[in-house]
Amino acid sequence: MYDRIQHLPPKSFKRKCGVRRETFEKMVEVLKPKLTRKGKRGGQGKFGVEDQLLIAMEYWREYRTVLLNSLRRETLLQD
Repeated sequence: MYDRIQHLPPKSFKRKCGVRRETFEKMVEVLKPKLTRKGKRGGQGKFGVEDQLLIAMEYWREYRTVLLNSLRRETLLQD
């Protein structure tokens, strides 16, 4: 997933992720020690840190859109 977008131009990268590439890379640096699981029960995850972050950010963006749309519908129905 991340390997497909890492070469995008800056504007396209931000549109996809919601943050600039530099911010995304800093977020990965912070998460990497927390998400790297060497020798612990359960083994390694199927997705790397970059992919996990990208999945979470896409989910949060979609969730917000769905939430705002449902709130708008409720407001329209009340009127």
